[in-house]
Amino acid sequence: MTLRAKSMLALAIAEVTYGVDPVPTGANAIVTSNAQLSPLEGSTVSRNLDRPTFGADQQLHVGVHAMLQFDVEFVGSGTLGTPPAWGKLMKGCACSETVTATTSVVYAPDTASTESLTLYFFMDGQLHKLTGARGSFQLKVESGQIPHFTFQFWGIWSTPTSTAAPTPTGWSDFKIPTPVTFDNTQQVSLFGLASVFKTFDFDQGNQVTYFDNPGEQEVSITDRQSKGSVSILAPAISDKDYFSTAKANTLGALSFSHGTDDTLRIAFNSTQAQLLQPKYGNDNDRATIEAQLSFVPTNAGDDEWELRLEAA
Repeated sequence: MTLRAKSMLALAIAEVTYGVDPVPTGANAIVTSNAQLSPLEGSTVSRNLDRPTFGADQQLHVGVHAMLQFDVEFVGSGTLGTPPAWGKLMKGCACSETVTATTSVVYAPDTASTESLTLYFFMDGQLHKLTGARGSFQLKVESGQIPHFTFQFWGIWSTPTSTAAPTPTGWSDFKIPTPVTFDNTQQVSLFGLASVFKTFDFDQGNQVTYFDNPGEQEVSITDRQSKGSVSILAPAISDKDYFSTAKANTLGALSFSHGTDDTLRIAFNSTQAQLLQPKYGNDNDRATIEAQLSFVPTNAGDDEWELRLEAA
């Protein structure tokens, strides 16, 4: 039987005990796109045997684990003060979730997080499990496109099986997104100046490592260095001198929001953005500023950015 490459389904559920499978069902299904499974990550060691003839040595797999990557659309839950269906994925990426009933949900970095997930990935009736999964995410917001997260999760390997996928009843919790347009998306405010922007890319920058030692089998997040990039229409130097701002190593504010329906709206905010090496670009013969970004926490920590789901 030939497997159908487009027949895919992912499930995700929070673990109560690290690495113990809570057995997700169709209610835990995730609406994904561009899913990619690496079912046998790790490395090999050679036996390096002495022999009287030339020839390759047998390789032994070590540190075997799995990695799953997929995109999820950037849209709210449809109800103020209710976490979105993708919220559990954020918590699996060492983010805090602060819920104010009927008002807001806020995600921010959380160094002390111990959250983990079990992920099921079905490829045309072939089940691959990742337990003890933790990860990192990127966010891409591009004019004329559907904004989306890209999540990567690393987890403990399980023997794959031929198992039929459940009916994805959880898909109903994922709302229909809106593209990035004039009507749907605010201008980005960069260091106090509202600007037309073409793209904003963000990388949470978690360092995720799989440890496989006697007495230890765990995926851990051991560091975070959040970064990104932005492309805006270039202002006059008299309006905003981004080059001198960057040269002075200044930290400042960056924010934008997407969505006209308050229940689906998401805002990205940072007061701790740093511009790195801005340069001129070209957008259909209009000058742009192309800049790399770093997001630097204050001394309090875990405050270099946030995602806010709330009314405008």
